Amino acid sequence: MHAHRDDQRRSRAATPRVLFAVALSAFLVLIGTTPASAHAALTSSDPADGATVAADLERVTLTFSEAPLAGLQAGLRIEIRDDGGTDESSGAVAVDGTSMSKAVSLSPGPHTLVWRYVSPDGHPIEGQLAFSVEPVASPTVPPTTTSPTTAPTSSSEPTTAAVGAAPNTGAGTHAHGHGGPALLFGVVGILAVLVIGAVVLRIRRGADARTEG
Repeated sequence: MHAHRDDQRRSRAATPRVLFAVALSAFLVLIGTTPASAHAALTSSDPADGATVAADLERVTLTFSEAPLAGLQAGLRIEIRDDGGTDESSGAVAVDGTSMSKAVSLSPGPHTLVWRYVSPDGHPIEGQLAFSVEPVASPTVPPTTTSPTTAPTSSSEPTTAAVGAAPNTGAGTHAHGHGGPALLFGVVGILAVLVIGAVVLRIRRGADARTEG
């Protein structure tokens, strides 16, 4: 009986120690996992991975799930490398909330964006993405408009005179057409008078000759 009571006392005394040990272990586990869960992650980018952009793009922007660690802006990095490896970014990396950006001057062709970011827990993360820059469109040259050739004034005047003279010619021809029959009738009348006069004269001469005989 005494032994059983002693075991119960020892068990009751050990229970708080066990609970404390379990609580301490859980706390240490939480402490160990909290920094890992605090790492920031890239959520979006401009340009996006695999995109094609215009050559007039002035800045590239990367947005993360958390703002970077304050005071470590020097650890932020953005590089825009062309197909030959030349960095076409310029100036310093600018931070705005959870985004960082940098000025660029892009040439046509494929490009690689290389970045480095610092999480709020001080853990650096990095990565890269690819995009392409389309060539600048050539300006459209408007077609040449040819003005119609204006005929010289001197050449158009004879044409106008000729057009104006056409009715006069028609009028003259029309008058001649009416005057032809009248002239013909006049000639026939004169000939008829001459013939009649000759006949009458011949008859008179014949009568005179018969009288004298």
